[in-house]
Amino acid sequence: MRNPGYRPLMNRKQRRAARSSSSASAPGSFAGKAPAHIVADLFDTAVMHHHAGALIEAERCYRQVIAAFPGHAEAHSRLGAVLMRQGKAADAAAQIERALALKPDMFEAFGNLAQACLAAGQGERAAEAACRALELKEAPQTRAMFAQCVGFARFAGNEARYRRLLARALAEGWTRPRELTRLGIALVKLNAPIRDAIAGAAAAWPARLPADVLWDSPTIAALAQDELLGRLMECDPITDLGLERLLTAVRGAMLQAAADRAFDERDLGFCCSLARQCFINEYVFATTEAEAEAAQKLGAAVERMLADGKAPPAHWLPLAAAYFPLYTLAGCERLPAQSWPAALAAVILQQVREPARERQIAAAIPALTGIDDEVSRAVRTQYEENPYPRWTLNGTPAPAASPWGAAAPQPRDALIAGCGTGLSTIEFARQARATRILAIDLSLASLRYAKRMADKLGLTNVEFGQADILRLGSLARQKFDFIDASGVLHHLADPWAGWRILLSLLRPGGIMQIGLYSALGRRNIVAARAFIAARGYRPTADAIRRCRQDIAAADDAQVASVAERDDFFTLSECRDLLFHVQEHRTTLPQIKSFLAANGLDFGGFFVDAATRARFAARFARPQAALDLDCWHAFETEAPDTFAGMYQFSLRKS
Repeated sequence: MRNPGYRPLMNRKQRRAARSSSSASAPGSFAGKAPAHIVADLFDTAVMHHHAGALIEAERCYRQVIAAFPGHAEAHSRLGAVLMRQGKAADAAAQIERALALKPDMFEAFGNLAQACLAAGQGERAAEAACRALELKEAPQTRAMFAQCVGFARFAGNEARYRRLLARALAEGWTRPRELTRLGIALVKLNAPIRDAIAGAAAAWPARLPADVLWDSPTIAALAQDELLGRLMECDPITDLGLERLLTAVRGAMLQAAADRAFDERDLGFCCSLARQCFINEYVFATTEAEAEAAQKLGAAVERMLADGKAPPAHWLPLAAAYFPLYTLAGCERLPAQSWPAALAAVILQQVREPARERQIAAAIPALTGIDDEVSRAVRTQYEENPYPRWTLNGTPAPAASPWGAAAPQPRDALIAGCGTGLSTIEFARQARATRILAIDLSLASLRYAKRMADKLGLTNVEFGQADILRLGSLARQKFDFIDASGVLHHLADPWAGWRILLSLLRPGGIMQIGLYSALGRRNIVAARAFIAARGYRPTADAIRRCRQDIAAADDAQVASVAERDDFFTLSECRDLLFHVQEHRTTLPQIKSFLAANGLDFGGFFVDAATRARFAARFARPQAALDLDCWHAFETEAPDTFAGMYQFSLRKS
């Protein structure tokens, strides 16, 4: 992200105004060391060096300004930005805090402080600084910084502030919902009636809390009144086992009340949010036989009313939709034509109109290669049954900063290999509007989801096609400046062969982003897969639901730890995590050997700021971050460093 402290170079009139402003804002602060106009010219020179990337010269000039004019808040702030770009995060934070002591309303300085604290691994301070920057001036850059930092926030009586901003961030799409979900759940669990109900649901599990207790206590009312919870359920899977179990019990209680209880507007709204949550998580909540039977009866009653040309009671539809998609009901195509409350109309859009649009799209997606490899066919079948991942889009968020930086040229042609349902592809397409993008996947179900999302955003620079990486040799005459293969190679019959095929399509000097599973980081997944195999679970929806409960209750701590991963909380992601038909795991020495054998330059790992800070503390020498031997030693000491996967970039020499 571009540094919020940067501003365009000033013209002569702007410099004169700045000089007058600086001189007037801190009378007497020159202490007789230099005339105001000399300091102002020196500041202009520092800014010029700063924008040109001459950091050493910029630092020297900013320090001269501060020596002559200790009260120059902007010089302190910009010096902090320069120090941060040199990797001196702690020194940067000290300078920026000095600027804020002089001028507490500098939103640019708060943005710089958030970045410096993030780089130094001081997440809580970064979150507070980002929040202050956003409150002082709302702009795309401050919203993005808030979204980047807020996950590190801690609450001490100020949760209402974060609740308000987080609900807006989810509703307006400031970032991927998954980046905000854990924090949002933590805030929801501060709601006392909800917290108490979660404890009660956990104590009763696997039995459900009685329906009359849930209705008569403050539980359902508290859930329905919690706006942040509603936004979370509509945007992303609920990734908390205790809250999931409470929602599972409430879903059953509401189903029991379908025939004989009146649902007011608040109850209906909550029920609609819950239905949208269940569709997003692909009906991963545990379901009893009695519930399944009652839901099917309710669905049959809805079908009869639709066949008779009647409108079913409004609350019946989201209750049914909380157990199976509305598009599976006969006559569902009549639902969009009828008038419904806004909350229910959103459920019908999600579960009837959008799936219908995807079926139309499927016919127009071309098959670019054959798919004849046995493993590729098995992988395709898995993702046709469970497109991965299901994601949502709210608002029209501004694109994130370009991964190449503001001054670097964007690639002309890019290939996204294994695009799935298009989440990363579409983010990339919005960042690189001038780039021609080809996105491929084995699964037509995944591709049609991705295409619908791209159409929703009006993207015209990305094309989707069905293809097998192992057959991409047929595209040999087409070359790319950028190739993304994040999370696909380890599902091929031969990952190294697939990687070499992709390299043959990359132009010299081109960039590739790679994702590969770490053997060390997947230890608990290996243990869980052995646990599953020993009990004979199959990759069906019912079996995955039962298996999840057994894993969460497992005596083996390593197996049970899988329930802490975000992937555990949707059906497709859980299947991808634990039941995949093909999974390879690798090590950093193997990756290093492959890079050397193929003339590739390692470009660095994509890791969070806290990991970067820990690594820098362990390996302080320059260029250590590009040394795979250092990273191998670091991962050996901290085996969960790459629990997700190795994600890194490389350049073709």
